[in-house]
Amino acid sequence: MAQHTNRRVILKERATGLPKPELFEVVEDDAPSPGDGEILINNIYVSADPGMKGWISVARNYASVETGTTMHAFSVGVAVESNHPDVQEGDVVAANTGWAEYAVADPTLPTFRKVDPEDAPISTALGILGINGFTAYCGLLNIGQPQAGDTVVVSTAAGAVGSAVGQIAKIKGCRTVGIAGGAEKSALCTDVFGYDAVIDYKATDDLESALREVCPDGINVYYDNVGGETLDIVLGQVALHGRVVICGTAATDAWIPQPSGLRPERNLLVNRIRMEGFLTFDFVDQYAEAHAQLSTWVREGKIAYREDVAEGLENAPAALAGLYEGRNMGRQLVRVRPDPFA
Repeated sequence: MAQHTNRRVILKERATGLPKPELFEVVEDDAPSPGDGEILINNIYVSADPGMKGWISVARNYASVETGTTMHAFSVGVAVESNHPDVQEGDVVAANTGWAEYAVADPTLPTFRKVDPEDAPISTALGILGINGFTAYCGLLNIGQPQAGDTVVVSTAAGAVGSAVGQIAKIKGCRTVGIAGGAEKSALCTDVFGYDAVIDYKATDDLESALREVCPDGINVYYDNVGGETLDIVLGQVALHGRVVICGTAATDAWIPQPSGLRPERNLLVNRIRMEGFLTFDFVDQYAEAHAQLSTWVREGKIAYREDVAEGLENAPAALAGLYEGRNMGRQLVRVRPDPFA
């Protein structure tokens, strides 16, 4: 097989706060060779995910990236070499390969799947028809368990996960309230993603009162992508037998030292609230169901999505930093090379 020159982005230094571009470095070397049962992918898009803050933090977690190694990321690209009988050269595939032009993948892993470029833009395999859509679908339906007539509140409501959560809740007959930052994102929530109400947290200095105004009967389901003070405020307004879905902690810059805040046990006890965290991978057995249902809803126009695409692998670190500054307007992706299917 021909040898490919590869560019990839490595983690140079662990983060003590929010991700910064200087923590990363672009390196050039030879592309890896696939082993038995593996394939080599030439990536077209890679992702920049809010969870990456935890992956590179000095406070280690379930997916910590080691310094000197390729930054973890989801990707979609074309198989250029295959040692697996179910994958042919030229197949479009989604995998967890990292920030790299070329990468080896194992088709037996749950994060690997084939993508049909005739069904939808291949970029959606990293967004609404991929990890973000699956996170919204599985977290809301399994843990949030929305019922028709429920009031569902979602933080980062204009984001890739939050926007999907709000629309799925609407499909299930719920009243939806989004929390977003800025006039443009707030408008997206109501005009594009169909939220019944939205609170621009940047335009109010009293989130508690703003929530009470739009949720006078309390909150039945809170899908939390931020944690921190917002979670503290929402917990005081969750209704009897409410459900709180813990998906992300974007509001906390760092976990060393451990931050302190509200003690939630009284709210949980008195109102018999169930609060549960999850990882999307907990529901890997539901991915096929989620993909099929989300694809149908997108085709039927019941779910809209937005993507924000940065150009060039070298700009992946800046795109990641921009997530925490609120610069992105949709699922943050990085186009590694021109998309031949667009």
